[in-house]
Amino acid sequence: MAVAAATAGIPRNRARINHMSVYAANPKKVAQDLAFLIGGHAEPNGPLRSDEESDKSWICLFNKEDAKADGSPVWLLDPGVVDFLEVYPRSYRLIRGGDGRADFEHYDARPERGVGVHFNLSVDVSRAELEALCAQRGLRCAWREYLPLLDVWLEEDPAVLIELVPPLEGGDAGEAAAGRPSE
Repeated sequence: MAVAAATAGIPRNRARINHMSVYAANPKKVAQDLAFLIGGHAEPNGPLRSDEESDKSWICLFNKEDAKADGSPVWLLDPGVVDFLEVYPRSYRLIRGGDGRADFEHYDARPERGVGVHFNLSVDVSRAELEALCAQRGLRCAWREYLPLLDVWLEEDPAVLIELVPPLEGGDAGEAAAGRPSE
């Protein structure tokens, strides 16, 4: 209560997501497909490193310019590295380690019919171009008539869905995502 009283009335910055994580049957494909669609960069990176492709975590940097020019992996412990998606294989699960920090353990979740995940990204790519890019990658997509966004299925069972919000005609993707008309 004392903390709440001490901070009452102090303006705060808006919260932002620096990165997020999802599980996928094929982390490499999910990261590479997303990078292809949004002009990002995919690389094997993150806490799960293995000689087995199926046990590696991958990341998708949302902005290609955040990748290292020499092709070496980005150091994810740098607090300045933001705007990326971690994709973990469904053969592991996130747990609280013995010291209270995040850790992973081997766990085969592939047989489970659990819930899918989705997230929403504003992109600077037109609807027509996004649909053409999806066709090139063989990804299923559908335009929502009641919201200005394209559902793109990176995986379908269980689902990994991204909602891509292209710029509105005469506006920007941020306005579209917020449901605000452009001026």
